Amino acid sequence: MNSTVDVAVIGCGTTGLALARLLETEGLRVAVIDRGRMPMARPRATHVDDETMRAFQTLGVQHLEKDFSLMGVYRHYDSKWRVVMQMAMNRGRTEQGWQSDYMFHQPDFEAVLRGKVHNYAHASTYFGWEVTALEDAGDGVLVHVRETATAQDRRIRARFVVGCDGAHSSVRGFMGSTQIDHHATHRSLIIDITPFATNENLTGRDAFIQGAIRNPLTFTPIAAPRLRLELMLRPDDDAAAFERTEKAYELLAPWFSPDQYRLLRCDVYEWRSLTASPWRAGRVLLAGDSAHTMPPHLGQGMCSGIRDATNLAWKLGRVLRGESPIELLDTYETERRPHVDAYTKLSAQLANKIETLVAAEEDPPVFRAEALRPRLGPGVRDDANELAGTLSAQPKTADGRLLDDAVGYRFAVVGDPVVLSGTSDRTKALLDSLGAVVLEEFSGEIRDWITSLGVGAVIVRPDRYLFGVASDSAELNALAAALGATLLPSAVPAS
Repeated sequence: MNSTVDVAVIGCGTTGLALARLLETEGLRVAVIDRGRMPMARPRATHVDDETMRAFQTLGVQHLEKDFSLMGVYRHYDSKWRVVMQMAMNRGRTEQGWQSDYMFHQPDFEAVLRGKVHNYAHASTYFGWEVTALEDAGDGVLVHVRETATAQDRRIRARFVVGCDGAHSSVRGFMGSTQIDHHATHRSLIIDITPFATNENLTGRDAFIQGAIRNPLTFTPIAAPRLRLELMLRPDDDAAAFERTEKAYELLAPWFSPDQYRLLRCDVYEWRSLTASPWRAGRVLLAGDSAHTMPPHLGQGMCSGIRDATNLAWKLGRVLRGESPIELLDTYETERRPHVDAYTKLSAQLANKIETLVAAEEDPPVFRAEALRPRLGPGVRDDANELAGTLSAQPKTADGRLLDDAVGYRFAVVGDPVVLSGTSDRTKALLDSLGAVVLEEFSGEIRDWITSLGVGAVIVRPDRYLFGVASDSAELNALAAALGATLLPSAVPAS
């Protein structure tokens, strides 16, 4: 039995599920394939930043925020448990419309997204199936799959395939993509527990690291009531010795006795810093950990995969509907690679520096990821202004809605009504043909944001990055024409 879809998403982790959900928004037929019948029981990621929370809003799962944990204070202790530094992690709503940092339980989150994908009328789910081959079919790809329980074989014809199948991606192997090593490999012992008792020295929202010791110890509250202790290992540490249950009991002894919690995991995990090359071969693409992995020090691994999904979905939608040439997909890697490389290289540098400091039993550095807001690489952006390719803000409208809820997952024009109304009829028709929303509002937070940029109007992409900015109506005419020339099969003259 064979089937035909627009996109086959291989891998059903957070990135794959987010991509499938966004492709649903684009009205596409999707096949979601994963060798696991059930969501993974153990979390790979625990951190969500404000930009990712904004993407969750687009996915329609922002209501899960109530189940996330907000980190309160982060403390840094020396070897004698003296406070070296402390800082507040969440100081209210950021310009993205959400708190800066959340902790969440990834398996619960993925279970919700799996259910949403299953309910989508134009989605075919293959849970418990593995991909055995990808075959070039000219204007598409034949995906050969096998059900692990029955050894039943099927073929799925997809116009495009996206591999979201993790660090050990089979899709990456099928397409012949290699990996660039940023030379930052280290190991950590991860201990997750559900406590039955409270401890006044471990408050529900505060996190800490104890440095200047042989194996720096990090404590993090993840989605309540779960707690995580993480111990950084040295190259000569024996992983098997650290994975013994008795080691977990020993490390937790200052706060809990073994009868006061349920041990959820006690595993040594190896972190690597790798980037695939290329991310696209014909009609096969990579996203998430299939395309890039990084150490966890910035908490940006999963967040980067979500950015891949929000960048790629609208482009696939335009290409599959015949609204843009297939070359638009080239901009996926040119935009995303420099952006994710900024996080990958910094996290690699931090990992290597921490290794050096640990060897000397000195304190590791602390860095807030939101201090780094990389610009997209070249692609669908107007290079006349350095604001193009930067992340937009998400102000509230006059009726209290967040901007993304008002405009949806599509292009949006936001600005001074005088500038918007002064554009030409050609520009208005062009924006309409691109499906862009022209926001008929300029008050409160929206006005403050546009004014702070020193411009009259902006064009925001579906993935919430700025295509470009304009000071007046004439510049907005030219900006819209540049967008049309980038997206449409033929150039659109300015007027």
